[in-house]
Amino acid sequence: MATQVGNENEIAVGQCRVVKHGTVDVAVFHTEEGFFAVENDCPHAYAPLSGGDVKDCVVECPLHGWTFNIKDGSPVEAPSAATIRTFKVEVSDGVVSLAD
Repeated sequence: MATQVGNENEIAVGQCRVVKHGTVDVAVFHTEEGFFAVENDCPHAYAPLSGGDVKDCVVECPLHGWTFNIKDGSPVEAPSAATIRTFKVEVSDGVVSLAD
């Protein structure tokens, strides 16, 4: 079952919305390149990534500064084993949803 995030026009470019997808808190970022979704916890100390700055589809953990690519979850400035889980985002008829 898909999880509805909200209407596309409710989330401005540069903003983030956190939703519960099953048992996981997911941060959905609206960037110039579109919508991207990642598990909201940094793997280092579980700080909420939704509070981090995003530039060029890279989010910075607000607690320790580790950075991750929100397109694929890969670490940018973090240990190579530190990845974050990503989720597929769909936009249909102006509604943003997380796919199963």
